[in-house]
Amino acid sequence: MLSDSDTSHEWDIVLVYALDRFGRNSIEIAINKQRLQKNGKILISATQRTSQNIDGSQNLDGIILENVMIGIAEYYSAELSQKIRRGQNESREKGNFVGGGITYGYKVINKKVVVDDDEAEAVRYIFSQYASGLSAREIIDILHNQGLSHRGKPFLPNAIYKILRNTRYIGYYFHNGKKYTNAFPQIVATELFKTIQTILAKNKLGSHSRDTVFLLKGKLFCGFCGKNMNGESGTSNNGKVNYYYKCSTKKKKSSACPKKTVRKDDIEKIVLQTTMDILNTPEIVERIADSVADIHRKRHQNQYVLNLLKEDRDKKQKSLKNLLAAIEEGIITSTTKQRMTELEDEINILNRKILEEENKDANLITREQIIEFLTILPELEPQLIIDTMIRKVILYDDKIDIHFNFCDTPQNDEPDNFPTEDCRAYNVSFKSSLKSVVPPYANKVEPVFVCFFFYHLFAGIEQGNPKYLGLPYFLLFGYFIF
Repeated sequence: MLSDSDTSHEWDIVLVYALDRFGRNSIEIAINKQRLQKNGKILISATQRTSQNIDGSQNLDGIILENVMIGIAEYYSAELSQKIRRGQNESREKGNFVGGGITYGYKVINKKVVVDDDEAEAVRYIFSQYASGLSAREIIDILHNQGLSHRGKPFLPNAIYKILRNTRYIGYYFHNGKKYTNAFPQIVATELFKTIQTILAKNKLGSHSRDTVFLLKGKLFCGFCGKNMNGESGTSNNGKVNYYYKCSTKKKKSSACPKKTVRKDDIEKIVLQTTMDILNTPEIVERIADSVADIHRKRHQNQYVLNLLKEDRDKKQKSLKNLLAAIEEGIITSTTKQRMTELEDEINILNRKILEEENKDANLITREQIIEFLTILPELEPQLIIDTMIRKVILYDDKIDIHFNFCDTPQNDEPDNFPTEDCRAYNVSFKSSLKSVVPPYANKVEPVFVCFFFYHLFAGIEQGNPKYLGLPYFLLFGYFIF
């Protein structure tokens, strides 16, 4: 209507039932009314006196009444909004559902959010399969073949990623910066959720090009303009493919940044070797081994993992029992039979894991095994070293600043903070031509505690084969002093 008033259309009056139908913000009403007057239009209320009459003449008492009515409308709107917000906040404090769309995996009964068993099974399946390495598309294909849908429609990649990032599945959510923990029952184990966030963050940054692995992708920054340095390749006259890191600003416009392109192997060798020179200091290795051995021993004494496994098994046994009851009532389909088979397989797997967890004392990792593993780790997993220890690398033409992850306080539990921003960065600077071997690390580092996370360990070590790295079995925490 306002846009139409700017044209030459033949109409003269905007007629509203009351002034609060034209707006409930005095500034907005004044601006829009001025716009109408500029275009030769008149605002008239059917139930209230306004500053202008229908014939365009001025109404003196209407000037006062119009502004009073606009003020009352604005006050009423603000008061109503305040009451609604207060009521909703009180409902949230009580753990009640305050309206809107309900998250997949839940349902509402008597204003309380409860778990929808069927949808919750789909949610757990999505988390477990993504953690095992399947992509969103592959998970969608499996869900489609099982006849599962998302609110009556086929799953889409965005829905999968939204589920994977939703903190409601571990029992809490945020509203206006405040954390609420009493509304949504937990569906997914917290450790699994955190693992998924780490995978999502890594996949978002990317770690591979089409032809080769760029170890520093997402961590290497230009020292001149501060932008990412991304991997790219070029083919020489003899057909050899060479790989480089190039400033993203310079890539868009060559004159926009003076940073020179560097060879991939040269910069990666310097960063990795410097990191390993620090890590392989005997005092640090021994400190890590002592700390990790102590943590692993405490974990063996903790029944948290065992309780989670048993809880998951009990839920699956309950689902299987419900299916058997349905079959006894004569309700059986091909999907029912397939789901029964899946549940039986999952229960068998959980029983094996429970047995392993109950007998884990026989496989307690020793301090010597940890030291041996740390010795062979650089050759086996250079990407793991960089992902774990390094926050970012700032590259100049004559020096490199390596920012490591240093923590004085426990890591924040919020999944959005991976890697945590509470950690401080220690800058390691040295001059290098980026063509020679990294120079000796001469600077003495002051004592500082380091949180060192490994997610990819010890399945093979516990089987007596330290060179084997299977699926993640144990979350290894270590810290060491420089």
